[in-house]
Amino acid sequence: MPAIKSSNGFAYQFWSPAVKAFIFSLILLTCHTAHASTSAEICVVIRTYWGHGGGSQAGLHKLISSLQRQRNRKWEAVLVVLDSRPFPDLAHTLQQLDDDRVWVFAEWIGPEFAARSGSQWVPTYHSMLYNLTDEAVRACSRSTKWVVITNGDNEYSSTLFEELDHHSDADVVALDYYSRYQRPTAKPCERFAAESGKPPCKQNLLRWCNTDLGANVLNWPRLIQENKRFSQLAPVACGLPAENYDGVLAQHLVDSNWTVHHVTDKCLYDHSPSPQRCARVEGVWDDSNNVWEGGGNCISQQEAAQKLLADPAGLEQISLRLSNDGSLASFSPEGLPVSADIGCLRQKDIAAQHAQMMDYFGPTCTADADVESVKSIMGDKWQPVDWSSCMSNAHQLQEQQRLEHLRILAQIPPPPDPRDSKKPIYRQRYDQSAAAQPHEEL
Repeated sequence: MPAIKSSNGFAYQFWSPAVKAFIFSLILLTCHTAHASTSAEICVVIRTYWGHGGGSQAGLHKLISSLQRQRNRKWEAVLVVLDSRPFPDLAHTLQQLDDDRVWVFAEWIGPEFAARSGSQWVPTYHSMLYNLTDEAVRACSRSTKWVVITNGDNEYSSTLFEELDHHSDADVVALDYYSRYQRPTAKPCERFAAESGKPPCKQNLLRWCNTDLGANVLNWPRLIQENKRFSQLAPVACGLPAENYDGVLAQHLVDSNWTVHHVTDKCLYDHSPSPQRCARVEGVWDDSNNVWEGGGNCISQQEAAQKLLADPAGLEQISLRLSNDGSLASFSPEGLPVSADIGCLRQKDIAAQHAQMMDYFGPTCTADADVESVKSIMGDKWQPVDWSSCMSNAHQLQEQQRLEHLRILAQIPPPPDPRDSKKPIYRQRYDQSAAAQPHEEL
């Protein structure tokens, strides 16, 4: 039976006294002890909340089931609940899955950490969630080689962990992935279609708007050794808010000279919701309002029929063959062939909807395969913002500040100007122990 625990006091500070009492009573009543795998090579940190519950067809159950199908069995899943509302189905979900490799780092955060004020995100909310994520990452077993940080409604191909065995010399294994944000400035619906010369899924370019939190597998020992944390990314984020820190971290690791292996010939990650997953449940992809509905959504065939009936002049449904790597069955519990055909809703005025998509997502989010065509359509509106360059420059400045701070801590005087012949060149052994002392984050 999976255990419910916290590895340190940090998680508890997000819980109210009543929740703490409930958790402790639950532990006592069920006689669970804190579980920590001693042989896990892969640690999957799962950020979840009550919306991922709801039985075997719900997001969290499907995600953990996709981990259980991995042939490499040396993994653990560390769950962290990032919501102030209770997750009543969590215990039942873990009981159904019945896997001791799955345990809960933090089950609740206090109600004082509100997500929204009215209709707007509270500015500090996502930063707080990433603080907790940082601590969950550090609760992985000491034997961990790789860490995957993902949200609780995503899925992974059953071959992912085997793939990692081929890239042991990498610091980042970047996965291309199925996503509702595939080619977001291409024509609606057609952006998901199988097409010669186009990638089978969204390309992971390891930069903001072209990567995802769960699409990068990271070298855990190096992550810990270099103390890389989401909560410390603000100086290199170029003003991007915390909800975009998955892309900021990816760019930061590239700027930190982490070795990257990009898996380009396979789609091993499914970022929910995606059209490919929608096809597996025989749904219809609604791409008719993809700008304001976060890339689109999967709806039932009945819902699609109702939408068409309500707006016959404005909407149309087309059929298409979805792009894929030929291994969609690796996401299926039974491993059976999966259909790549789907119905897709869009606006009848395709040109107007396409223009709206290009204006909203812009050059930064445009897939490499669409740059030339979108650039020719947008004309003077094509005004790229080079976030990668901005973050790289910010990283260099931060690194200079960090090294200067270490130099001061180590009390190493700067070398004299060699042009001053009256002074000898200063020589002193660099004190590694002094440089390794904890220092304030800049």
